[in-house]
Amino acid sequence: MTFVESLRHCLTIKYASVQGRASRSEYWWFMLFAVIAETLLQGVSVLGTLLSLALLPPHICVTARRLHDIGWSGWWQITPLVLIVAGIASFLFDGSGTLCAAGILGGIGFGLYFGIRRGTAPGEANPYGGAPDSFAVPPCPVKPTPMGEPTIEEEPAVVCPNCGKAFAEGDRFCGQCGHAFPTVPKCPSCGKELTGDDPFCTNCGAKLKD
Repeated sequence: MTFVESLRHCLTIKYASVQGRASRSEYWWFMLFAVIAETLLQGVSVLGTLLSLALLPPHICVTARRLHDIGWSGWWQITPLVLIVAGIASFLFDGSGTLCAAGILGGIGFGLYFGIRRGTAPGEANPYGGAPDSFAVPPCPVKPTPMGEPTIEEEPAVVCPNCGKAFAEGDRFCGQCGHAFPTVPKCPSCGKELTGDDPFCTNCGAKLKD
């Protein structure tokens, strides 16, 4: 998912939705945008506050969907906050710098872990839904034709078996995850894809093996 696609997804389509899953690219592109935007408006108190409030719902929702992508409940996102708050509280009440550092580093580390962990069952469904929406390929609609003319259905797009991203004919590697696509043998005469070890092409009858 690109930067623009991530913002469109998080700020419009799923602004306040925790349903489904979010890929790593969707999550981190949005986090980058949020950090840059809030940093630029940090000196403008009113705008900075309004922006922080506006970005809070999509922040919570995209984090929940990122956790869904690795098979976890969205409620796990409060764990880093709990660890950081516990670390700060230990320093304020007991003066324990060690516990404070452990809590803060533990919270940051936990947040980074679920942010960079690869989603479960890439390209397939898990208990929280199908593959992340950025890579979902909608089925090709069947166009109505006048009576008496045959209906021709368009072939669905071929997707990467690893991440679910659609790829163009002739691609040898997935542009999203780098997965190598297996090559399918074709008849040298008519170009039909071959299956099995048939000595002749089932389409044109060309001899394939001596």
